[in-house]
Amino acid sequence: MRYPVDPHFPVRDEDAPLKADLAEKKVKPIFIMGLHRSGTTFLYDSVARAFPLAQLTLYDFFYYDRLLRNHQQGGAKQDAQRLNACFAALGIKDRNIDSVPVSAEEVEEYGYLLRRRFGSFKLNEHSAAFFEEMCRKLLTVHAGSEAVLLKNPWDTGNARWMAERFPEARFIYISREPIAVLNSMLNALLSYLEGPQHYLEMLLDRGDGRRSYRAGYIVWLGLRGLRKLIGRRAIARLARPLLARTVAKQVAAYRRELAAMPSDQTVEVDYSALRESPDAVMASLAPLLAVSRSASAESMRAVTAGRPVNPVLRDYAEHLDRLVERELGAA
Repeated sequence: MRYPVDPHFPVRDEDAPLKADLAEKKVKPIFIMGLHRSGTTFLYDSVARAFPLAQLTLYDFFYYDRLLRNHQQGGAKQDAQRLNACFAALGIKDRNIDSVPVSAEEVEEYGYLLRRRFGSFKLNEHSAAFFEEMCRKLLTVHAGSEAVLLKNPWDTGNARWMAERFPEARFIYISREPIAVLNSMLNALLSYLEGPQHYLEMLLDRGDGRRSYRAGYIVWLGLRGLRKLIGRRAIARLARPLLARTVAKQVAAYRRELAAMPSDQTVEVDYSALRESPDAVMASLAPLLAVSRSASAESMRAVTAGRPVNPVLRDYAEHLDRLVERELGAA
């Protein structure tokens, strides 16, 4: 990807000579688990503000191979400024699909980093050693952190293996009404079709232009052209059944996985309860996480009201619930 302002991203592993001491760091990941568009970002932000936890920021993501060097030599501020200048030059202010801001200090999903290195958004045995290194790096550069807070909705469905592979891990699931998830997914899709997606392309870029996501880019171009031809409402109607089946399958898989998870590593949070009483929810998490409490609810970012229900989804909740029950019965 070509940038209007050179962000000076690392082109080699500049941290290689500095990794010897990383092995001393204990890997204790805390995973935010849930479907895409189910409130994982809000939960992540709330937990991050309530407990002293390291996080994968966008600075950490884009300068991963220089984190230790910058930490040692004091270069983090300059690279963060370069990244913010790059975002500004590209007109990137938020994620486009919602009002979540984009800056060097904001967090992102580790799945994008796994994809850059291993071609898959999901954590597996092939990427586990790198994941452990990532956790240790984040603990090193985020002073005072007691554990690492991470999220990656692509790993929902993968947690039983993750719990066995990382026995110190903790899992915080978030549940939300299926129709709300579907509504958010549909609105996100429509937002993606409105214009260029520079932020997403930055996350997907592996240094080879659009080659690594060419198929997805072609699909996006086709859907965007169709949306211009037939209109926003018509494209929403076309997408509704496909997205509904996807949500139903994911909700069923989520519920089956949660039921099978070890109780001493897992807790579930309700999205509505989190919005109404964030401080109480954070207090309920403390025993499982076994880390210090570092903030009050007053310091938490307010969640913006969700978009109204898309017109094509009115009176659609019961149909979606039946799809979910069908998927659960098929297991």
